[in-house]
Amino acid sequence: MKEPFEYPQLFYNEVIFYLEKKWNRSLSDHERHVLIEGYRYGRMIEAENEITIMMGE
Repeated sequence: MKEPFEYPQLFYNEVIFYLEKKWNRSLSDHERHVLIEGYRYGRMIEAENEITIMMGE
């Protein structure tokens, strides 16, 4: 995989809500954007690792 997938907004809202509760404040637009990009990248790496494991490499 070279590019992260797009996910439904619900997935992003869950992680945004988690951090807003943890930090006890609303995230800025910039923080939300960075968080979403990090989420997408993390999911891509996780999927690549699962494929590697399934292929037995």
